[in-house]
Amino acid sequence: MLSSAETQVQARALPEQVHQCRRLARVLEMTRQMLAHADKDEWEQVTAIERERRDDLVQCFSEPIPLGDSELVAEALATLLHLNEELMSRLKEARSSVMEKSLEFSRQRQAVSSYQSVDASLQDVS
Repeated sequence: MLSSAETQVQARALPEQVHQCRRLARVLEMTRQMLAHADKDEWEQVTAIERERRDDLVQCFSEPIPLGDSELVAEALATLLHLNEELMSRLKEARSSVMEKSLEFSRQRQAVSSYQSVDASLQDVS
């Protein structure tokens, strides 16, 4: 039979355990939101959610995981890692797109500069 002190400790641990699981579920939901924003090229929103998500992750794992929740937490972490990989893939695609646009802009600027040089030379000849 449990002493009253042990019962009180268990009673306090349960709400914290539930809170920890809810926080982890919230982290997963925020990651899904980040993916949705990434799909729309809304990178400022992704960044804002990431800051909040990082804080929740720190809080979530600031306490030991109860042994009874280890399988659930492991599954949640596997899902989180998969979602993070998807997010990183979208980030790489967006970065490549920005780099391509930047190169194209540089080429166009160089072409305009060359045209202006030729135009100025022709005006000097006239």
